[in-house]
Amino acid sequence: MTKMLNNEKMAVNGGKTQPKKAHIHAQDNKSEAPKGLDNPLNNRTLIIDGDILIYKVACQVEQAIEWDEDLWTLHADFKQARDKLADTITYYELTLLAKRIVIALGSKDSFRKKINPLYKSNRKKTRKPVVYQPLREWVLENYKCYVKPKLEGDDIVGILATGNIIEGDKTVLTNDKDMKTIPGTHWFLGDDDYTIIDEDTANYNHMLQSLTGDVADGYKGCPNIGKVTAEKILTPHKNNYKKMWEAVVDTYKSKGLNSKVALREARMARILRASDYNFKTKRPILWQPPA
Repeated sequence: MTKMLNNEKMAVNGGKTQPKKAHIHAQDNKSEAPKGLDNPLNNRTLIIDGDILIYKVACQVEQAIEWDEDLWTLHADFKQARDKLADTITYYELTLLAKRIVIALGSKDSFRKKINPLYKSNRKKTRKPVVYQPLREWVLENYKCYVKPKLEGDDIVGILATGNIIEGDKTVLTNDKDMKTIPGTHWFLGDDDYTIIDEDTANYNHMLQSLTGDVADGYKGCPNIGKVTAEKILTPHKNNYKKMWEAVVDTYKSKGLNSKVALREARMARILRASDYNFKTKRPILWQPPA
């Protein structure tokens, strides 16, 4: 089954079978949803960052077994992983009063590797959990999933959350700090309340990430600029995207780097919004500094 992303086909799988419904505890009742999400007229879609959720569940069910003094193996019960993931999704579906669930999954390649070939190169030798791939395939078969070549899962989330592909209210479920660069309503895994990020705050977080970089993703940002220093640089211009960008460029120049390096890091840090995607050419639109 395919789903149109405006005028393009964005590989979407509608479930062949309905996932098993979870046994929800009393506190999961819809009548006890967080304040602000309890409007019965809400036509809410829950947009899930599937890559993160699948990875977390796959890790949780993995077990190391010692067979002999010198023999250990890793095992994972797929049924346990499947049921745990279904229970988790159903829990948030009920808690956040979602009428629909869509799951964003990334492709193996990313357009960011053309901007910086070292992007996520530090993860090449990182092993994925044993049951990760079959669990991902099960999600594709049983839920409505959005997948697009060259886009990561959080880019798909950003496009869906900020565009008109999905009608009604939208809430993003994730555990990725990068999603703070996307305006909208977010529920971060482990939190007990939702977070609303307006456009000015999302832009501020984008500039913050442009300065600090992300070591886990393999781009360094501006040398010797941590979060505290970056906040001091940006806070005076917090509601002015152009002024913040000028401050970012000035900071890079103070470290002997030019505006091209600053722009490269800002593009690495930019999680795509609907305005950053060309639906006709099916390609990302690289971020340009505000005029």
